[in-house]
Amino acid sequence: MEILLAIESAVSRSPQLSNERLLNFFSERQPQEAKGQAPLFSAPGIGSTITVGEGPHRGSWLFNGLSYYVSGTGLYSVDTFGNVVLCGMGILGKNPVGMSDNGKQLCIVNGVNGWIYTATNGLVQITSYAFYPAYTVTFMDGYFIFDRAGTNEWFLSALYDGTTYNGLDFASAEGRPGFLIGTAQNLQLLFLFCSQHIEIWYDAGAEAFPFQRYAGGILNYGCVSPYTICEQDGALFFLGADKVFYRLQANVPIRVSTHPIETIIEQDGSIETAFCLAWTWEGHKMVALTFPNSGKTVCYDISTGRWHDRNSVDANFNDLGTWRPGSVLSAYDQVYFGDRLSGNLGILDWGTYTEYGNPMVGEILSIHIHKERLRTFVGRLELDVEAGVGAVTGQGSDPQIMLSRSLDGGRTWTQPTENRSMGKIGEYTKRMRWMNQGQGRQMQFKLRVTDPVPRTIIAAAGDISFGMP
Repeated sequence: MEILLAIESAVSRSPQLSNERLLNFFSERQPQEAKGQAPLFSAPGIGSTITVGEGPHRGSWLFNGLSYYVSGTGLYSVDTFGNVVLCGMGILGKNPVGMSDNGKQLCIVNGVNGWIYTATNGLVQITSYAFYPAYTVTFMDGYFIFDRAGTNEWFLSALYDGTTYNGLDFASAEGRPGFLIGTAQNLQLLFLFCSQHIEIWYDAGAEAFPFQRYAGGILNYGCVSPYTICEQDGALFFLGADKVFYRLQANVPIRVSTHPIETIIEQDGSIETAFCLAWTWEGHKMVALTFPNSGKTVCYDISTGRWHDRNSVDANFNDLGTWRPGSVLSAYDQVYFGDRLSGNLGILDWGTYTEYGNPMVGEILSIHIHKERLRTFVGRLELDVEAGVGAVTGQGSDPQIMLSRSLDGGRTWTQPTENRSMGKIGEYTKRMRWMNQGQGRQMQFKLRVTDPVPRTIIAAAGDISFGMP
C-alpha cells in the first residue's frame, strides 16, 4: 500500500497527534496522471559564493540595474560579473536594515540613523533636524516615507530628495493607540503597520500634506516586527501581534500560518526580532520566516499553501538552528542570498547541494501509520526515488538514505544505521527497500540525506497489515 511520507511540516504541540516534518525538502502538486501525487524535492543549494564585506548580510536592493548589499557596517555594489565595490561605511548594528530608492538616490535606515547613496556623492548620513530614527523606508509617488521609531508618527522626505526634510511633513497613525511598527506600499496605497492596527492611506495630492487616510481604512490587526513586513505575489505579508502570520490581500488579512507554525511562534521569546525573506524560484513563491532567538526558520510556499522547515549546518554537521541567509535579491537573472554568519554571497542553484560550501541535511518525517489502535505490522518499506544520480567521485559517489523509526509518536527514534543506496551514477533502476520493520500501535519513519546529490522522493510504499488489539 502507498505510504504518505509528508506534504508539509506539521509538528503539533502533541507529537503523537501530528509529527510530520520536511526539513530542507518541499512538496509539489502534480497532475493526476503523474507517478506520484506529492513528490518531495530537496531545496536548492547556495553556490557560486563570493565575499562581500565582513557580514552579517543585513539587506539588499536593486538600484538602477546594479545590486547593492549592506554587509556588516558597509554598503557594497556587486555587478553581473561578481565585481565587488565598497560604496561606504558606517551603517552600525547587526540587525536587518530598511532600503528603498527613488530612481536617483538609494536610502538606508537601521532604526537609529539614515543614509543616502548616490554614485556622485557616495554614502552620506542624513543630518536634517527633521529626520528621525526609523526601521523602514518606503518610496511612493516621489517621497521617501519613514516610521518614526517609538512613536505613532511617520514622516516624508522632500520630493525626490532624501537629504531634505521639513519638520511639518509628518502625520500620525491615530486609528488606535500604539506605536507605528513599519510602512509599506502596495497597489498604490500606503500601509502603516502599527502595534494594534493597520491604517491605509493614499496620495490625495494636497498641497500642505499629500497623504490622507481612507475613510474606514483601519484594520484591527497589529504587527509585531518591522522586519517581517514583506511583499510577495502581489500582496504584503506580516507577523501579527496575535502571533499569527498573515497575507494582506488588498486590504483583507488572510491567515496563512497553521497551528503547528503558530506553536513555533508562541514558543519564541523574542518575536520582535523575527524577519522575512521572499523570493520566486520556478513558480514557487516562497516566504521564509526566521526567529533568531529560538533558532528556527519556517518557509511558506504560496504555490501549494504548505510550510516546510529550513536550517543550516556547519562543515562538521553541527546544527546552526536557523537558516543562514539574512538577505535575498533577484538580480541578473539569479537569486542571491547573503549570509548572516559571514560576508558570503551565494546564488540559489538546483545543481548545488551545499550552502556556502557546507553540507545540506535533508530530513523527512512521515505521517503516523496506525489504524484504530490495532497492532501495526510493517514488513517492507520501499522508496521510489530519482536513482542513479550519484557523484562521479568522492562523497556522494554512492549516495545513501538513512532510516530511523519510532513507535512512540516521534519521542524516541532508533539509530539511523539502516542505510540504503540511492544508486551510483547510471544505476537508474536501483531499488531502495527496508525489510522487517517491526510492529507497534503506531509507527513513524524518518529519512535523512546528507550526500551532495539530487534528492527527489517520488513515492513510498510498504507491506502493512493490522492485527488484533
